[in-house]
Amino acid sequence: MSAWETIGAIAEVIGWVGLAVGLVCLLLVLLIRIADGRWLPTDAVIADEPDGSFVRWFAEGEFHSRRLSADERHHVANPAEEPAFYREREPRHLRLHEPPTGRRVLRLLGFVFLALAVVAGTVGVIAMLVG
Repeated sequence: MSAWETIGAIAEVIGWVGLAVGLVCLLLVLLIRIADGRWLPTDAVIADEPDGSFVRWFAEGEFHSRRLSADERHHVANPAEEPAFYREREPRHLRLHEPPTGRRVLRLLGFVFLALAVVAGTVGVIAMLVG
C-alpha cells in the first residue's frame, strides 16, 4: 500500500465521520428550532407599580405585558430599557435573558464538521488521482 493510498483511506474515514457528525449536529439544531421556536430581540420597559413589577414590550404590532417575579426584577439592570427576547410564534412569551447558546454552538459545530468532510473528500480525490 503506497502513501497516497493510505492518505486516501484516512481522508475517506475522516470525511465520513465529519459528514455524519455534521449532519447529526444540524439535525439537532433543526429539532431544537422546531421545539423552541425563534426568539427575536426587542426592548422591554419595567414598570414598578404598587401591586408589583411589570414588564411591557412591543411585538408583532401589539403591546404586551406580564408580571415580573421577584427574582426577575432583581436581575434587571436598567428598568428604563431592558433588552429582551420574544418568541416569534407567540409574542406574548418574553425572556429577559438571551436564549441559550447551545443552538448556535451546535450549528457552528455542524458547519465545521461538514467543512472538514468536504476538505477530507477533496484530499481523498486528489490522493486517488495522484496515487
